[in-house]
Amino acid sequence: MLFKNLRYIIFFFILILISILFFSDLKNFFTLGYVQENLINYRLFYEENIFSFILIFSLIYIISSALSFPFATLLSLLSGYIFGLSLGTLIVSLCSTIGASIAFLTSKFLFYDYIQKRYKKQLVTINNEFINEGIFYIFALRLVPIFPFFVVNIVTSLLPIKLSTFFWVSMVGMFPATLVYVNAGNELSKINSFSDILSFQVLISFSLIGILPLTIKFLLKKIRRKK
Repeated sequence: MLFKNLRYIIFFFILILISILFFSDLKNFFTLGYVQENLINYRLFYEENIFSFILIFSLIYIISSALSFPFATLLSLLSGYIFGLSLGTLIVSLCSTIGASIAFLTSKFLFYDYIQKRYKKQLVTINNEFINEGIFYIFALRLVPIFPFFVVNIVTSLLPIKLSTFFWVSMVGMFPATLVYVNAGNELSKINSFSDILSFQVLISFSLIGILPLTIKFLLKKIRRKK
């Protein structure tokens, strides 16, 4: 009974946080226009309060990733502009992975038992695949751009995947996109739309990298069966 009530409390708390963001003026602070207008102020604050700025920025990024708020891309760009490519990539990579892991754990706590019991027979094959080859699937899901990160967090949380595996594979899988966005932050003041950053060729490249391990695994299985 205690765990059941705790699930309701967590779910209700998440809804409150999401409602506060979308139905208050807070959302205006996380628009491309607002950030571009205050770039100089951000940089000055960072130069005068390096540790505080990194801490506040990291907390905001982790919360936004954990709750799937739609401004992680903007924060990645700002990271590149303020911190530079190396430090910015490190901060975004860690914060995005920590945030994704929190979302993963929260979703697993809220829904895993119910989904596994409700669809026990249907999930037997999928569970076995993810137990044996989960690394490849998570890596592919992270890189193929048609799958939003929050969808990957939720879907994988409903399957038998360890947090440690989810963490490091997610970090590696998200790294190419992180690098692209943080690097693009150098030109943040000139960006008119997020769609200007990832070209069609880059998206195709990410997809091919993500699908490659699964393709190799599939081909190896076919070769073994023939033998």
